[in-house]
Amino acid sequence: MSGQTTQAAPAGMQRIPFPLESYEHPSLPLVAKRLVNLMAEKAPDDARVAAALVSTPGLVPYISVGTGPILAMNDDQPGCIYVVSGVEAFRVTFDLGGNPTATPIGAVGVPDAGTNPWNSFVTIAAGPTAVVVCSAPHAYTCGHLPGDTLNQITDPDYPGASSVCYVDGYFAFSALGDSAQWFISRLLDPSSFSALDFVFSDALPNVIRRVISHRGQIWTVGESGFEVWYDAGSSGLELTAGESFFPFRRASGGVIWTGTGSPMSVCRADGSVWWVGLDGIVYRSKGYTQQRVSTHAIEAIIGPSTVALWALTHAYRGHWFYSLTTIDNRTLVYDVATGNWHERSTSIDGSAPWGTTVAATDNNSLHLYGDRTTGWLYTLAMGANDINIDVIRQATLPPLWAATRRAFCARVEIEMEVGGANTPGAVLLEWSDDGSRTWGPQRSMSAGAPSELRKRVYTTRLGSFRQRTFRLTCHGLTRIYAVDADITAGAS
Repeated sequence: MSGQTTQAAPAGMQRIPFPLESYEHPSLPLVAKRLVNLMAEKAPDDARVAAALVSTPGLVPYISVGTGPILAMNDDQPGCIYVVSGVEAFRVTFDLGGNPTATPIGAVGVPDAGTNPWNSFVTIAAGPTAVVVCSAPHAYTCGHLPGDTLNQITDPDYPGASSVCYVDGYFAFSALGDSAQWFISRLLDPSSFSALDFVFSDALPNVIRRVISHRGQIWTVGESGFEVWYDAGSSGLELTAGESFFPFRRASGGVIWTGTGSPMSVCRADGSVWWVGLDGIVYRSKGYTQQRVSTHAIEAIIGPSTVALWALTHAYRGHWFYSLTTIDNRTLVYDVATGNWHERSTSIDGSAPWGTTVAATDNNSLHLYGDRTTGWLYTLAMGANDINIDVIRQATLPPLWAATRRAFCARVEIEMEVGGANTPGAVLLEWSDDGSRTWGPQRSMSAGAPSELRKRVYTTRLGSFRQRTFRLTCHGLTRIYAVDADITAGAS
C-alpha cells in the first residue's frame, strides 16, 4: 500500500541514525559519515525501510588492450570503440556474437603541452568519416574501415592543439598555450585546415584548456568560464572560391562565469556538463548556468588544489554517476538519482582510489571502463569484486550524543540481507568514543552461510559512552536496511 509506514525497530530497541551519504566534515566529532563501496538506494513507500545501503557494482575484466594505462576512450562511432592505451591507439570491434577484438591502429606518443602540464592529456573525437586522436601537441586521424591506420596531421596550417571534439562535420581543437583561441578543420576533412579558421572565446578574459561537444554545440572550457558556440552555417553569405568562413557563433546567453583549472574533471551526464571549479566546488550545467552539487564536506576533501583532478561519468541500473578522483587518491562519487555522495575504492582496506579512469559505451549498450594502470577494459556487475579484489564495504554512521549523561548500550542489531549465495561473511562492528579520531573495540559477527537465511547479525554488551560513532565493515554483496540499538541513559 502506497504511503505505508516502514518497519520500526524491535521492541526495546531504537533505530539509530543511518548514513545515506559520505559527509566527512573536517571536524570529525561533528560528523564523520563515510560510505565506501556502498551507496544509498531509495525503496518504494511500502518497503520495510525508506532507503537501504547496497553494494556498488564491481569491475569485471573484459578485454586487455595494449600495455596501459587507458588514457582515453570514444564510443561515438557505431560498432566500435576507440581506445588509447599507453602510447598506442586501438580500435575495439565486435563480431556477430558480441565478442571483442582490439586492433592497434598506430602510435600517438606521450602528450606534452610544454609549459602547461595540466593540458597534457589525450582526447578522441569521432565523426562519420574518420576519428581524430589529440595527444598534445600532435593530432592523428584514421578512417573507420578495417585496415585503416592513424596518420599524423601535417597540414602546415595546423598549429598544434591540446584537445579535440566533433560537431556538425567539423573537428574543433583548443589551441596550445595560455590562449583563448580555438580552431576547426575543413568540413568533413580532419586533415585539412585553413589559417583563417580560428576564433577567440573572448566574452571574458580567459585561457581555454579544452573543447567538448554537448547537445550539438561546442563548449570551450576555460579557467575563467565556459562559452557555448553553435553552427550558424554561412549565414547566406556568398563565398568566393577558396575563401574561408568560420561557421560557429556564440549562443545567446551562452557564457558560464565559473571556469576550471582541471580540464579532465569535465564530463557529460544526465543532459549536463559536469566539472570542478577553480573554487573547489563541483558543478553541473543547467542550461547556460551552473548548479552546485558538492557539499561542504566534499569540497574540504577536494581541497585547494584542483589541477590534477580526474573524473568520469557512467550509468548503471537507472543511476547516473559522476566519479571524481582527487590528488589524494580518494574517489568521490555523486549519484544523480539520490543527490548523495559515496566513495569507491579498489582495495581491501579503502586506501586506494577506484581502479578506473575513463568509460565508454558501444552501440549495444555495453558499458566499458578503462584501468588506471594497466591495459584492461572492464564491465560492471552487481555482486562482483573490483578486478577480483575482495574490496572493503564500509559505512561510518552519524555520531550519537548522550549530552551530559552517560549512555549504556546493551545490544546492536544490523538489519541486512544475510545467508545468500553472495553472503558477505563476517561483519565487523567498531566504535569510537573520541569523536571518530581513533577506533578501538571490535566485534566480529557472522553473516551466516548460504543455507542460514534467517540468521540475525547482532552483538551485545557494548559498554557506556557520552559520544559514540559506530562503523560497519564487510565484504562481498551487501544490503543493509537499518541499525537498531538498545541504549539507555544513566546518571549525568
